[in-house]
Amino acid sequence: MKYVKLFYAYIDRIINQYLIQISLALFIGVGSLLLLWPKVVNIVPAGKVAVIYRPLWGGVDMNEIFKEGVHFVFPWNTFTQYDARLQNQVLELEVLTSDLLKSKVKVVYQYEIDARTLPLLHKYIGPDYLHKVVEPQVISIIRSRVGSFSSDKAFTSDIQKVVREIAITSDRILVDNISPPGLESVKLVRISDVEITNISFPKEVEEAIEKKMVELAKADGYKYILEAARQEAQRKEIEAEGIRKFQDIVRPGLSDNYLRWRGVEATQSLATSNNSKIIIFGSGPTGLPLVLGDMDKTIIPPKVGKGN
Repeated sequence: MKYVKLFYAYIDRIINQYLIQISLALFIGVGSLLLLWPKVVNIVPAGKVAVIYRPLWGGVDMNEIFKEGVHFVFPWNTFTQYDARLQNQVLELEVLTSDLLKSKVKVVYQYEIDARTLPLLHKYIGPDYLHKVVEPQVISIIRSRVGSFSSDKAFTSDIQKVVREIAITSDRILVDNISPPGLESVKLVRISDVEITNISFPKEVEEAIEKKMVELAKADGYKYILEAARQEAQRKEIEAEGIRKFQDIVRPGLSDNYLRWRGVEATQSLATSNNSKIIIFGSGPTGLPLVLGDMDKTIIPPKVGKGN
């Protein structure tokens, strides 16, 4: 117990003697920890990856890629994060069509980095790779491809072929133009899709183009009308030919006696009905009976004027 008391007494004397120095050291230590904490502790959120730059050990670490989670590094190293998810970028450009008409084009394209080659991207291009290499290449290809169309063709389905070509060409050019020195066909950034969402011209031009498209549609419609009329004429011609052949077939059997007999049969059938009627026989041996129905009404003769 005696030695314990002596120890505590010694500690108390030291604290009292060096209180200012100890307080200052604690203040500096806590302050340094607070300042260096963001540099020492790095959290990589979901969907991101990171690389590290070590100024004392060879610069960018080409072998280590930091994935999601908490990572501790020395405060003098630089920890840089990149978004590894598929991203969208919208561009609004003014381009000239092949007939020198100024148009506005709205383009949406998707891009993403290749996480496996992230150290190369960071070493040779940096975090601003979108505005340094991707966007200028896409703009250049869009201007050249859309500019190859005339103003009226820009409203047709042919523009979709250009869209697919822009996506393929942009991806290939990025591989060719931003490959690191000494390496070939290294894919650092990938463009997966390009869509032209809107093409607009001055109002007067759009109205003229729309009117032209309407007239073209009407002209195509007239083709179908003429074809329908031609087919109807053919139908009537075939029908008339059938009637003619029918008449040629039945004409030899239409004798006077046969027609007279058919007329008598028709008269007998009408005579058996309950309606009042008058039957008048034609004169001569070939006269057929004529049936007049609805004769029960009184016929009033017309008045004769005076002086007649």
